[in-house]
Amino acid sequence: MKKLVPIVIILIFSFAIIGCGGSDDNNTEPPIIIDPDPIPGKTSTYNADVKPIIDTHCIECHSNPPTNSAPMSLVTYADVVNAEEERELYRRIFTSSFTIVMPPPEEGGRLPSATIKIVEDWIADGLIEE
Repeated sequence: MKKLVPIVIILIFSFAIIGCGGSDDNNTEPPIIIDPDPIPGKTSTYNADVKPIIDTHCIECHSNPPTNSAPMSLVTYADVVNAEEERELYRRIFTSSFTIVMPPPEEGGRLPSATIKIVEDWIADGLIEE
């Protein structure tokens, strides 16, 4: 009986760890809804508003070729549009999840709300380049 107790404890902890495991990549967060006019009276464009954010916060890893395990380049307008349309760029900068947030925690973590709002406005305005 005394040998059975440690085995039962190990099994319980094992099931608890397995049950708690998982990845935020499964999109367990509620859907993110883009505000139709996040910055009233402004039309945000890639060149004027978003490119400076990408160049300051993203390009170190998302260069061409990407470094530090980044999965794609964010060097061109087309790269960034593709990242939004195919790879959920906005969700990754908006999220509060430490496992998928961009920039990652070791690189400074979540961008300031005002910066995120600029990206949201660009998306809401139609991903305008000029």
